[in-house]
Amino acid sequence: MISRLKSLFSGQSPVAEELNVELASTALLLEVARADSQISHEEKEAVWHLIKGLHQLSDREARELIEEALIQSEQANSIHNFTNVVKKNLHLKQKLKLIEGLWRVAYEDNQLDPHEEAMIRKVSDLLYLRHSEFIQAKLAVTGERGSPA
Repeated sequence: MISRLKSLFSGQSPVAEELNVELASTALLLEVARADSQISHEEKEAVWHLIKGLHQLSDREARELIEEALIQSEQANSIHNFTNVVKKNLHLKQKLKLIEGLWRVAYEDNQLDPHEEAMIRKVSDLLYLRHSEFIQAKLAVTGERGSPA
């Protein structure tokens, strides 16, 4: 609490100070899930499984991370803080895995909402990924699922 107050007076964002790559990537996954104005149970389960695999977390750690990421993403004005942390801390291969994870969340309810696709495109652009990498990640996920691209 005191650190939050200090950061308010110093002009720094308390959200930016508290972010780590696990929290930022989880928040981005949740942002895609919420892009169509609702987070389905299937999407939340997909996020849970993805972050457990991406970050080698226990069930309890994954649950706590999702809860904190929900709070952070609700308080955030934009996704830039999240993408900046990811951009600075993940290598290209890890970023591509994250983009695939975003596509998995978007397709989890077997419907690709245009807002979900737009969010993934925005994240991909902010991570400085090429359009071909964005499409390859989508095709990798739709190919697994047998879904139309």
